[in-house]
Amino acid sequence: MIRLVADVEKEEKERQRKAVEAKLARELKPKRKTPLPLYIKTFYDKIYGNKKISKILDSVRLLRILTLGNSRRLIDASLREINPHAKVLQIGATFGDQLEQTAEKIGHYGRFDVMDISDLQLRRIEEKYKYLYPQMNFILGDGRSPITEKYDVVILYMLLHELPILSKIKVVNNALNSVNENGKVVFIDYYNPVWWHPLRYFVRMFNRLYQPFAEKLWDREIHTFADKKNDFFWKKRTYFGDMYQKVVASKKDEKIL
Repeated sequence: MIRLVADVEKEEKERQRKAVEAKLARELKPKRKTPLPLYIKTFYDKIYGNKKISKILDSVRLLRILTLGNSRRLIDASLREINPHAKVLQIGATFGDQLEQTAEKIGHYGRFDVMDISDLQLRRIEEKYKYLYPQMNFILGDGRSPITEKYDVVILYMLLHELPILSKIKVVNNALNSVNENGKVVFIDYYNPVWWHPLRYFVRMFNRLYQPFAEKLWDREIHTFADKKNDFFWKKRTYFGDMYQKVVASKKDEKIL
């Protein structure tokens, strides 16, 4: 009888322990408030909704090949706009080591919030970085919705070209509205290759097949998506025959780095 009572108590404690763990798991698990937008399901779900493909694309070496050796240059271009210990928001998770390099630049005394609309992609980067960089926070959210906090720097790294025009406008304006009085927004993205670029027409064909919203960045400058563009100083630098661009919108008139 004594042994039986002990077994019952042990089972009850184990049940309670599992119940607590299950409750914590439910509380910590990101909850989606809205479904993924139609444009993601239509054009990008094979990439962002597929764990195996995401794992392949997360290779730093592969990204260097796909960007024709420019990935390191573009990452460095964004890092030059960040000071150590800054409070930084990035809208949109990325593959490769861009997030890692950004977290390193910010340092342990800063704060690095990464927001993504895909719970799968958010879990991917959380599993990859949560124990390495305690300054990183992982937010399941939509950049088209208003952002309540203020940041020193907001980064949109290779994001705008994936968005339809109305989403571009919403995301750009929300990013601009989320910087503090001395803050800046850093855009790294595609641009309009010069007419003699050997890959210009290949890129155009690829875009029309697989990235139908990218060419809008050929037709319009990023500042034209902003409702209050005159509240910011806009600076731009291009790379690789104008195939890529860095645009910095800052509250202070400062030299682009």
